[in-house]
This record gives sequence, structure tokens and C-alpha cells, in this order.
Amino acid sequence: MARPLIIPLLLFLNSTYAQTNSIIKPGDTVKYLPQSHKPSWISIQSADANLGVALLMDGKKIKEQDDSRGIKSIERLYFTPEKGKKYEVKIWAKSYLEKSKAVKVTITESKNVPVLNGQFTSDQFVEDLRTFRSIREKANSGLYVYRNKKQIDSIYQQAEEKARNSKNIFDFYKVITQLTGFEGSCHNYTDLPNHASYYLTQKPEYLPITLKNIDGRLLQDSKDTAVPLGAEILSINGVSAKQMIRRFSQYYFSDGYSMPYKETTGFERGMLDKFYIEFGNHKEYLIQYQWNGVVKEVSLPGIPLESFKKLQESRYSLTFDKKLLSEKYSFSKEGEGIYRLSLRGFDFATGKEDPAYKKFSVFLDQMMDTLEQEKIQNLIIDLRGNTGGTGALYEKVFSYLTQRPFRDSHYAYTQFNEVPLEEKLVITPLFLSNGVQDKHGLNAYLKQLYPKNVQGKYYWADGKNPSIMPNERTFKGQIYLLVDQRVASAASHLASLIKSYTNAVVIGKETVGGYYEHNGHLPLVYELPNTGIQTGFSIVHVIQDAQNLPDQKKGQGIIPHIAIQETDQDFLDQTDVYLKKVSELRKQ
Repeated sequence: MARPLIIPLLLFLNSTYAQTNSIIKPGDTVKYLPQSHKPSWISIQSADANLGVALLMDGKKIKEQDDSRGIKSIERLYFTPEKGKKYEVKIWAKSYLEKSKAVKVTITESKNVPVLNGQFTSDQFVEDLRTFRSIREKANSGLYVYRNKKQIDSIYQQAEEKARNSKNIFDFYKVITQLTGFEGSCHNYTDLPNHASYYLTQKPEYLPITLKNIDGRLLQDSKDTAVPLGAEILSINGVSAKQMIRRFSQYYFSDGYSMPYKETTGFERGMLDKFYIEFGNHKEYLIQYQWNGVVKEVSLPGIPLESFKKLQESRYSLTFDKKLLSEKYSFSKEGEGIYRLSLRGFDFATGKEDPAYKKFSVFLDQMMDTLEQEKIQNLIIDLRGNTGGTGALYEKVFSYLTQRPFRDSHYAYTQFNEVPLEEKLVITPLFLSNGVQDKHGLNAYLKQLYPKNVQGKYYWADGKNPSIMPNERTFKGQIYLLVDQRVASAASHLASLIKSYTNAVVIGKETVGGYYEHNGHLPLVYELPNTGIQTGFSIVHVIQDAQNLPDQKKGQGIIPHIAIQETDQDFLDQTDVYLKKVSELRKQ
């Protein structure tokens, strides 16, 4: 019989300044006035819901966070009060298990906070592993797309042995993430109940440099550190750069077998947590690096976690990325006879009735006005950094680029239209924002969208996948499509259509989103009963409206016609090598 996960606060009695309990009803927000006038930690937890918290100063929000995603998780805010200022903490339930209703919340102010131990028995790990597999088999239509049953059986057999030998929640989390990635979907999700840093030491034992993966080379990515900016890191504490890239990639997920995203994104998004899960934290870091052709070695002491956060948030490469991603969409002249349409995300509108969609439509019409008036024959479609969003937005864009009707998909299906294992289902913010508060609301939604049962698969209703006609005005000149490893979901769907049905020259790196198919549309999240680890996936398998191409194999993202590589000097100069390549092609 597995014991329930109750995470104790374990606060030192002589360091607790205040503690109180409260109840949050669905849809409500609780307000809490900090009691201490000293710098302190405010810890907020519930056994019934995942909590979102915000800190306000004189009525103005200065911080909002949801660091921990588990139902029984803790949120921690470090609070440094200023004299004469009034502070308030707002707390609300962001998600809860389907069976949960009113939520009890404990709020504690203290000088110190403990390291969470994350200790469980072997039997609890094995039970969670078996639950994990049951969830995938009953709910995930993507489980056997890239792997056959023999392969799945084999990896789970190995996983059970590893689960039995797991010493703590990090060991078990590694087992679960390997299984999650093996399936091959960029919409897959598996995460710890609490932010990884809550399980780690508060001593100064964190990496004193930052890293960026540039085409398989790890470059030092911070100014004003003991290792020069742009130096190639060869190893850290005996672990080679190649090993770091390979081991770190297991925590990130892609459609099919695509690797570029998995190998690069950890160094941008996972250095505050997953890096230390995999490689540990250390008092000293022995760093071997190459600079100006000479191999050097330096031993540096670890730094506090807060110092590493600041280092990571100010890393050199962010300057270029912030500039690139500063607008969701824009239209700019890039030289004589050529313009660029930049699309950095499709998450700025929820559908065709959203005013933001109508504004975007006007923007695209104005773009066509300019292209026609100036008789422009060259157009760059820049999708770099676009991780997707609303399908109606990518469809709108493609209607200006094609002369043929198209569909979202040839067909799409899920394995059910009544949600299985509902007792472990998490009612997420996405459900709540659409008025779905329990399994009954979700089942009604599923039956509307996926009514047809054909041999155990529930297909998308005919009216939900209409033929989309080209716009009255379409661009007929030369297209250059820029993609990178971050392009996913609706953005990779658009990229597959552009590559498939236009004259586009595709430039960049293989996308994380698939060319032929993907799991998408509707994400479900479940919570494992003992560890509280959450795991999710999109339940709809989509066969995209893309034709077979000789350079596109099953399980690949969109493969560029021209692959981009960046030199060390490009990194230091922050050269836009993609636009540079377009310019070179036009001169040929």
C-alpha cells in the first residue's frame, strides 16, 4: 500500500516568523499580508492543488510565479521588505486533480527553508512507473507511431529495473524522462512536482560560467567571468562537452527522431535545474577550454544559486535572441526588392473571433499591398523561435502563399472520447480558461470534436477540418523560409506546407516539429500517485497535409535545403547568419 505524498515544511522552529492556514474555493484568490518586517522566505503549499502566487508592493505586482507544477508542491518567494511599503501576496489554484474541490493552503514565513528530500521506496517508484505506462497506453495516440510494441516492452523492462534501484526522486525522474523522449513528440511533458532547485543545496556549489551549444561546440556565454567569452569548453569536472550535450538532451523532447532542439535547448532553458539533476552541483569546477588555439585549464569555486540565476539571465547570446523575438510578428524591408515577414509565435490569438486575429488579418492585407505596389519578387518567411500556437493563424498565413486549397490535416484521431484514468487527471489552466472544470465537461468537448469511432480510433469531425481556399491575393515570387531547431507545432506545420507546396528555399536547421505528422491539438496532464511527478502529452495524432518529398523521411522535422552553421566569430559578432545566407544566394 503506497503512502500518500505529504511534503513537510520541516522549518526550524526558531526561524519561523508566522504561519497560517486558509481555504481557496474554485475560481477564488486568497490575499495574504506578510507579517515579518525582516527578509524572509514565504512558503505556500497545498495538498489539493497547484498554486500560483503573486507578490504586490503598494498595489503593484512585482513578481508572479508558478515554479512548481505538482498538486502537492511548494511555492517559495524570497521577500525583502522596504520601509514604508505595503506588501500583499495573492494565491490562487492554477490546477487540481479532477476529484479535488475546495483547497486548503498553508502559508509560512521563515528565515530559512529546507532542502526537500524526495525519498520514496522502491515499490512506490515501480507503482508510479506502471501507472505511467498505463496512462500512455490508454490515452496517448502517439505511443506506437515511431516505436513498435517490442521496442516499448524492452525499454519498460529496463526502466523497471532502474526504478527499483532509484535512490531518490532525481534517479526516478531520469527514468521517466527517458521513456517520455523515446516516444517522439515535442508536445510531451514530464516534470518534477517541485522546482528542482528546491531539492538542491543552498551552498555556493553552482556553475560559475554559462554555456551555449553552437553546432556541437559548447561556448562560454558570459562576459566578465574567469573563462573568456566565446571560449570553447572542452570538459567540466572530467565530463566532455560531447557527453554533456548527449546526456543533457534526454530531458528535452522532439517529434520523431529530430535531435537539434534536444541537443541545444537545455543550455538555454535547463541550466537552473536539469543540469544539476544530471551532473550534480560541486564546490569546485575544473574547466578545460580552448582559446586562441591553446588548451587551458582552470579550477573555479562554485557560486550561490541566486548568483548563477543572474549569470544565466544576463548571458551574452540573449541580446540577439531578445532582439529577434521582440515582436510576435513584423514586416520589414531587407534590401532592394526583398522584404521579410517575421512570425515569432502563433499564441497571440485564440481563434478567428479574437480581435487579435482580425488585427493580424489586416496586417497581412497591408503586407500584400506593399508587395504588389512595389512589385516585390522576393519574400523571406522567418519562423525562427516560433514554437506554435493557434492553428487558425498559421492557416491564415499560408492562404497568402499558396495557389491551391489545403487542409489542416489529411485526418486526425484520438484513442478515446471519454477520458481514461480520470482520478489521476489534472484539470489544467487551459481547461479552466475554456470553462472545463471536470471530466464531464471534458468528455462533452471530446464527443463534439471526435464523434466517429472507426476500429478503436475516434476521428476528427468533418466540419472541423474544412478545405481552406487561397486568399484572393497570393505572393507568387521567390520565397526564402528561415527555420531553426525551436520551430514547433503550428509553426512547423506551416513550414511543412511551405516546403511542400511552394518554391521556397528552406534555410536553417531541422525543426523540432515533424514534417509529416505530429501529436497536437489537445494536451492532457496526469499526476503519478506517489512521487507527484506530472506527465502530459497531446492526445490527437495529426497526419499533416504535406506531400512526400525525397529529402523528408518519416520521423524528421522540416529539413532545410541549405543548412546553417555558425562560426565562433559569428557568435562573438552576433551576426545574423540566416539573413547573410539569403543575401549570398541572391547574388549568385
